[in-house]
Amino acid sequence: MTVWLFTFLVHSTLWCGGAWLGLRAFPRTHARLRETIWYTALAASLVTPTIHSVVPRDSAVWRLPIPSVVAGGEHGSGEETHREEDAANASWPPAAGILWSVMAGGLLALYLLRLEKLRRRLRDREAVTDPRASRALAALAGKAALARPPRLTVSHDLGSPVALGVGNSREICVPVRALRELDDEELGALLGHEVAHHLRRDTVRLAILQVVQAAFFFQPLFRLAVRELRLAAEELCDAWAASQSGDRFAMASCLTEVARWVVRRDRRSPVPCIGRRRSQLERRVRRLLDEHRSLQGPSRPRRRVSALGLLALAPLLAPVVAPGADVSHARRNAIEGAWPPEHERAREHEFRERRERGHAWPTQSAPPVREGEIRGTNTTLPSPDRDGM
Repeated sequence: MTVWLFTFLVHSTLWCGGAWLGLRAFPRTHARLRETIWYTALAASLVTPTIHSVVPRDSAVWRLPIPSVVAGGEHGSGEETHREEDAANASWPPAAGILWSVMAGGLLALYLLRLEKLRRRLRDREAVTDPRASRALAALAGKAALARPPRLTVSHDLGSPVALGVGNSREICVPVRALRELDDEELGALLGHEVAHHLRRDTVRLAILQVVQAAFFFQPLFRLAVRELRLAAEELCDAWAASQSGDRFAMASCLTEVARWVVRRDRRSPVPCIGRRRSQLERRVRRLLDEHRSLQGPSRPRRRVSALGLLALAPLLAPVVAPGADVSHARRNAIEGAWPPEHERAREHEFRERRERGHAWPTQSAPPVREGEIRGTNTTLPSPDRDGM
């Protein structure tokens, strides 16, 4: 398990770091392609360590050795003191696993606590009776081919609209100001954005991403990936809402208005939220108003084929992380193997007797090694002198 975790840390840094560098080099990449790249990087970070743990180690192009103590492996040794040393070196992986479980469980509990706080915050929400909002939502749900329109509610303790629930329990909760201050086009754009979240099943996607981020908290690039995926999802929902109305300016005006409503508690919303950070809203407005930027990204079949092809090649390109040779143990075993068999037996017998009498093992009483009597090595060791050298 320790080797898998170390391999995961190396591979996830490779894939997520490569995705970040590539997208930094091409900042105008469409949100749909950015989303595919980040999901592929996350999937490869989990797939390649798993495959390397079950396939031969010589199947990859290159190899990255790690110390044996990191792998928690055991070394063969005939002496009790050596076994105790090996046990001490191998004791830290279980402790690290316990610490990992505690930290991951704590972060998952924190995520559930945030969900509970949001539920309590929205417990006073009411069903919307405004006919223009109901008509707009029904029309958008029909365009999205949803089985039934999401439930539309309003809350007095909310600064930004949110999408809640899955399946038949889908819901869109909007702040009171949305019904009072937005015109028909802006309200339709706002509802279209939240319908797009349900169409994409972003409520489920975000929950899975939060669990993955909590489980692998020690990889900071996963936090970056989740943030970029949330931003890409918001941009794609903006594009879908604008494409349904055919009016980019209505969606941009809606985002500008919502930016004034966002409160501090909205910035850490555990569910899809149209406005988390004002800086992101400004970036999304600029993208919407860019007439040279297409709202339609690469086709889904092409993106899926590309992602599957990269995942198939990833195990071959990723380095194999495996324990290297332990020089200290190898040298120790070579020295032990240099003693002739009769001297080994005499040495072990005298060691047991002195241990029973409570005496330490004297270095000068070690049996001498003569040239030509070295077993298990090609190296000739000089005979020790009487001074213990």
